[in-house]
Amino acid sequence: MPTVPAAAVSVAPDAITITWVVAGGIIAELLILIVFLVRVAWWLSQRFTLIDASFAAHTREIAAINADVSNDIAGRKAVADARNDIAQMKATLTEFRERIDRLESHEDERTHV
Repeated sequence: MPTVPAAAVSVAPDAITITWVVAGGIIAELLILIVFLVRVAWWLSQRFTLIDASFAAHTREIAAINADVSNDIAGRKAVADARNDIAQMKATLTEFRERIDRLESHEDERTHV
């Protein structure tokens, strides 16, 4: 059996150029996609940072409002207690005045008699 010489595989230069153009196009699209995804991730990270800062600011405002409300409630309780104390003091002063008036009237009666 005669041996057949191995045929050399030849590729047309146009085929190689087209292959590289397709490969270059795919690589370019992948690079564009990577850049796009990096920008989207950066934008999302920035948005989440802003949202976290906003939540932190709102939390501080809510804590300040809670403190104000607690102070207001405590103040109202103190005022209510003070009102009760003032009412008791007024009643005691009224009693003292009445007693002093009675003592003065008795003293006046003694001096005139």
